[in-house]
Amino acid sequence: MRVFFTGIQSLGEGKDAPAFYMRMDKILNDGLADEDYGDGIDLWFLMFVFQRENAPEERGRERTLYKRQKRELDLRLFVDHEAWRRARREKDPAEQYRILYDVAVRSFDIMRTKRIPHLDVDAFENDVDAIAAAHGWTRLRRKRDDPTH
Repeated sequence: MRVFFTGIQSLGEGKDAPAFYMRMDKILNDGLADEDYGDGIDLWFLMFVFQRENAPEERGRERTLYKRQKRELDLRLFVDHEAWRRARREKDPAEQYRILYDVAVRSFDIMRTKRIPHLDVDAFENDVDAIAAAHGWTRLRRKRDDPTH
């Protein structure tokens, strides 16, 4: 599985974000390089979109595109603008990683909704979560298969 994280910003909103998502990209690529989740997806492309809801220009919509022929999931998802600004202002890099990971986590439900054939989303999610938890990017959240929560 290949991972490619990138971002786009409006009015300088995410100007320091590349240092965070590029590190996440490298760590995930290193951790998932030899894993096999089926042949449904070869590339998980995620663009973090940094733009205020009340920006002067039109915000647009998120993009969730599955390219079957190329075996790519092309996502362009909004980052919680206010949370990002607050974490940046408070100089809280741990929270900045968690905010970005919150966006990345949405990918798994998108994969399930798109019903991508020949993809073990549960195994992929579990492996990504384990890597993210080891680096402190996760928040406490309910696991899909844990009936106690």
